[in-house]
Amino acid sequence: MHLKGTIQSGAGKGAYFMQLGWVVRQCESKLGFTPFPGTLNVNIRDEDLPKLARFLKTAPVSLVPDDPGFCAARVQPVTAQGIPAGVVLPSDDVRIHEHRVLEIIAPCNLKEALAVADGDSIRVDTRSAGHEAALADLQLEIYEFAASAGALEGFVFERQGLEAAAVDNWIRNLSAQYRDLPPGTRETFQPALNRTLGRAIHSLAGRLGRDHPHVASLQRMVVGEAPTAADDFEVDKARKAARYGRRTP
Repeated sequence: MHLKGTIQSGAGKGAYFMQLGWVVRQCESKLGFTPFPGTLNVNIRDEDLPKLARFLKTAPVSLVPDDPGFCAARVQPVTAQGIPAGVVLPSDDVRIHEHRVLEIIAPCNLKEALAVADGDSIRVDTRSAGHEAALADLQLEIYEFAASAGALEGFVFERQGLEAAAVDNWIRNLSAQYRDLPPGTRETFQPALNRTLGRAIHSLAGRLGRDHPHVASLQRMVVGEAPTAADDFEVDKARKAARYGRRTP
């Protein structure tokens, strides 16, 4: 699973916490690195908030204090632009940021190592427990993308009085999901996507105009042959009939 967000300034409290002896020792033993004294705060983008909800439930590492004056924290091992790191998830009673803001620890000053500053975008990837977990994450991303694309096609088909604002976020998020999928994965379903989005494009072009930005955004995700009309389902009908051994009406 991966998340993207924007770097923002923190409260400056991370440096003290990351230098505590019990924190350093447990980061070394459980995360595999000595933490830099400070955290990088990342505000997760809107389109990744559904994934963030799952991310927050899966942190497998706990930092347990040997001082009763401190609270335990969970940590999700991640990479930040390829650098091994961890996201610290403090308990709600001591959290100072909203849940969409991740506090990232690493063995180095991430801003210096990545040559980034406040306002820049950064990608955070979970360090999966293994191939099966990584495959499950990818399959879920494909399912969510396909469901969104299919729902968009149905929503815009023959819809009267369609306004661009009704699909602004929908198309923006769909484009972001498409870009985030590995190129090799996109190739496996590209022909089917061409048919789904091709029909949606015809529907939108008829109501918003062929030159509308939404039409252009969808067109950038079509690679190859596409349907010639919004109601052109003949290719899908033939494919399903051949695959499942029965005729479609």
